Amino acid sequence: MVHSVIRLLGLAGFVAIASMRVIDPLLPVIAREFGVTLGAIGLVVTAYALPYGICILGYGPLGDRYGKLRVIAVTLSLAAVCIVASGFANSVTTLALGRFFTGMTCAATVPLTLAYIADHVEFEQRQGVIGRYMSGVILGQICGSGLGGVLADAIGWHAIFWVFGATTGVVAAAVWWGTAQPPRAPQVGVGLRTALTRYRALFDDAKARELFTAIFVEGFCMLGGVAFIGALLHQRHGLSMTWVGLFLIGLGLGGLLYSALVHWLLRMIGQRVMMIIGGVLMAQSFIVLAIAPVAWVCAPALVVLGFGFYLMHNTFQTLATELAPEARGTAVSLFVFMLFSGQGVGAAAWGYVIDVHGFTIAFGMAGILLGSLAMWMQGGRSLARYRYVE
Repeated sequence: MVHSVIRLLGLAGFVAIASMRVIDPLLPVIAREFGVTLGAIGLVVTAYALPYGICILGYGPLGDRYGKLRVIAVTLSLAAVCIVASGFANSVTTLALGRFFTGMTCAATVPLTLAYIADHVEFEQRQGVIGRYMSGVILGQICGSGLGGVLADAIGWHAIFWVFGATTGVVAAAVWWGTAQPPRAPQVGVGLRTALTRYRALFDDAKARELFTAIFVEGFCMLGGVAFIGALLHQRHGLSMTWVGLFLIGLGLGGLLYSALVHWLLRMIGQRVMMIIGGVLMAQSFIVLAIAPVAWVCAPALVVLGFGFYLMHNTFQTLATELAPEARGTAVSLFVFMLFSGQGVGAAAWGYVIDVHGFTIAFGMAGILLGSLAMWMQGGRSLARYRYVE
């Protein structure tokens, strides 16, 4: 029963991430329609990411108290309405508002699913199960980025939001059905004071602080930078939005490759080496994107970038699920808050750097920071805290 629920939650993760990533290939199209720069339209990404990160701080304790599946079902239903409403935006301000509320309502799905998995799967098998769950999330990334670009030429960006909103509504109904007879899970009565105490305790833990710092930097560089890859392909290399979408599918293909190899990688090289290799691959990929003279060079770089990201990120996710076993929803929520705070700040920062200095400087800096992150974390306390056992 548990694995059936996890598969259903994989579908929910699919639509939540697809609705997040669909905006990436649309940025240059929307910027042109509203007559603004990429830096200005990049604030739409920030408008999604910041409430996503902030609201999950509340969803974590709610999931611990009222049940993670129930909170996911309620919020995903509201997200469907917000996504449809975004399609009616007629200015940057109204689109930013639509994305703001979409970020608020999509925030619970993936973090509470990770906490749910941690409640029901032992640590020794957890990274493999999370890796399989991430297949659905990765497919959401593929369809969000890929279909966003392809459908922009076919039906326009407004209709894309309507299609994605309707799909989210259908999946939300399926999750409601899944909450009817959920497996028994530990639930903890958590009040505001208790939740704040737990958040403070996590920040008092040096290993947790290290992990939170790392995930903020990853969100700043990777997720903040990825938002502008579509614009680079469109503006520098002259690709149509259909081709931009097809190129961005490479990120998801790299993630699927990781998902297929995760058990083998854990046995052969372990979490520490996976994280180091992931950081190095991301660094190399961003630098290639920064200096690529022709478009076709970007295609394999995007596959490698997606593979490297999940090598590092899935390791961080697994470590986060064990920060507070008695209240995993709270712990994972703080982890995700740091990730999306990094993305929100990163999207605004990279948009400014691109407007002033261009893509080469922005992507090169992102790559150098990601490589430095891997070198810093390889000797850190977080990985030493747990050891993977097959």
